[in-house]
Amino acid sequence: MRLSFCLPALALLAAASSPAQTFVFKGERWEINDPFKMDSSIPPKPIVDTKKGTINVIKGEIVRVSNSGGIEVTLTRKLSEVTEVIWPMPSRLTDAQANVSRGEPAKALDNVEAVLKFFEPIKNVPGSWWARASIVKLDALDRLENDAATESFLTAFEKEEAAKLPEVATQIQLARLMQRARKGEHEAVIKESTELLTKVDTAELQARLHLVKGNSLFASKKYEAAMTTYLRVPVFFGSETEIVPKAMLGAARSFRGMDSPALRDQKLESVANRYLYDIIVSYPVSKEAEEAKKMLPKEERAKAEDRKS
Repeated sequence: MRLSFCLPALALLAAASSPAQTFVFKGERWEINDPFKMDSSIPPKPIVDTKKGTINVIKGEIVRVSNSGGIEVTLTRKLSEVTEVIWPMPSRLTDAQANVSRGEPAKALDNVEAVLKFFEPIKNVPGSWWARASIVKLDALDRLENDAATESFLTAFEKEEAAKLPEVATQIQLARLMQRARKGEHEAVIKESTELLTKVDTAELQARLHLVKGNSLFASKKYEAAMTTYLRVPVFFGSETEIVPKAMLGAARSFRGMDSPALRDQKLESVANRYLYDIIVSYPVSKEAEEAKKMLPKEERAKAEDRKS
């Protein structure tokens, strides 16, 4: 999912003119050691600069060493005193998003749990990445299709302060729609996603809702409606590179579903194959590229592989 939350967005803007990895307290700022930046030892250990703050989650505090007149003094602040977080997107959150995109949900969960644990004590502080990491975790759980784990996490997430943010609330609604789709409640999913589309204005949420709606239309064998819904994603939300290959794959399947003797002159099989070809060439490391290879005729698949390389 793209970075559509206001809190991390504020953090990115602030980071442009401030030191990376900074906690703001009333009256001062501390640079903080990045717990996700490792050295080259085996096993790797976090790189620690004693002049920067180091978080002790168990004690709920940050510790750093200050040198004044040749005398080292250990300073301590409580995590509860942090008023703002200025932090670029954590590397392990970036990795988790890439894992989800490549169809590696187990790896995504491993990466995102580290981010959730780190930001947990300051999850409601402006600039925290906790809410964003929670959405990525939802993505990973959805990929695993583990409804029990998803339900447990969603129930807890809905009680959090972050869940009141409009876009987070919509992401939760989206996750609920995906659950209902897996239960076969496609008519309800189509109706609710159509209503939600009139209320959201970010490209990411628009793209995701079109994908969910398209999937339920396809499952209901409404192939032409599914095709037009899927194709709105690459046409209007082409920057959503995680979602576009999913929509293109859905469109290809829809064209094949539409194929019939009455539409023979439309050569819908060839149209579907062009979309599959484009997925392999344009999104070679995506899970959808692997699916496209299975669906594309051998000769066309070979051409796509040659062009990709």
